[in-house]
Amino acid sequence: MQASFTRSFAGGVAPTQATSTGRPAVYQPFATLAGAYPHVRLASALSGSKLHQLTSRRREIVCFAVPASVPESVNDVAISLKPLPRAVENVADDPSLHNPLQRLHRLGTGWFGVIMEYEGVLVEDTSDLHSKAWEMLGEEEAKPRPLHWALKRAEGMKSEQAIQEVFCWSRNPMEVRRLTARKEEIYRLLLGDRTPLIPSGVRHLMEVLGKHQVPVAVACSAPEARVQPVLETTGLWPALEAVVTAEDVYRGRPDPEAYLLAAQKLQRPPVRCVVIGNSNQSVEAARECGMACVVVAGRNPLYELTAADLVVRQLDEISLVNLKQLFQLEDRIDPRAGTELEVEEEPEPTPYAKTLTLDRPW
Repeated sequence: MQASFTRSFAGGVAPTQATSTGRPAVYQPFATLAGAYPHVRLASALSGSKLHQLTSRRREIVCFAVPASVPESVNDVAISLKPLPRAVENVADDPSLHNPLQRLHRLGTGWFGVIMEYEGVLVEDTSDLHSKAWEMLGEEEAKPRPLHWALKRAEGMKSEQAIQEVFCWSRNPMEVRRLTARKEEIYRLLLGDRTPLIPSGVRHLMEVLGKHQVPVAVACSAPEARVQPVLETTGLWPALEAVVTAEDVYRGRPDPEAYLLAAQKLQRPPVRCVVIGNSNQSVEAARECGMACVVVAGRNPLYELTAADLVVRQLDEISLVNLKQLFQLEDRIDPRAGTELEVEEEPEPTPYAKTLTLDRPW
């Protein structure tokens, strides 16, 4: 392929032709740029007077490459070549991957990650013990007794967040940390030596996801000292790719910070992650960061959780096919990147024309 070049003089521009090797026949400074971009046209970046001043000082010609045409005016001497935009298939596509098989695998509905909640999904729900611990802490510290709606709102939050924003007991960081540590001690006393049970369907779902190479992470607002021993005792720790606890994030649900960190550790974009939670706070946090959400209702009414993509009573009702179907209707990207689709204007309906009929006598 031959490329056309231009030679710049003080009086004007004269075209020349390149040789078969891609090197210009007259000027040598074009050789490097022509070898890297044999398909573009080279032109002078400066006008005649400015070019004469530049060549008198530096004794070299500065050129740039453009895909189609030369801009009318160029203010900067150094112009960097930017790659042209590349079309992508959907939101999970990555044009930077040089392996077409990897890109094809990302386009399929089987390429996703699962983020599971800790209490109520992975282990049994102990929200009643948390509520009792908050009430005992309020009586012990002579704080206002937390109301029922406040206790429901505090579920899934970090203890520091609940103390400051829900119960409004203190804003002092040292006092907040002391109350948090004391609440955790009361909860452990109420729990005793009992290990939280694993709901039915958890192990089977973990085996199916591991068999199909779907990474699984746990995101919760509980401290690591409480979560890790339970996961190791139950044997679920080796099946998890990442565990996000209260020490890893600043805010808990309904803030999506824990979900975003878990997706980053799973190396999956948020649009290709499924959150399995147990409340509307999980749905709110998942929607905030663009993730799909499956809710395990448990003892809650099903009609209160209709905002989720899928509502089940137990994990036994979830299959891999159900999770794949959540990505069948994901948003596609127009291959004509950078172009706006024109909206076709609908013609205005013609007014109804009434026809008058006169009765004629026979």
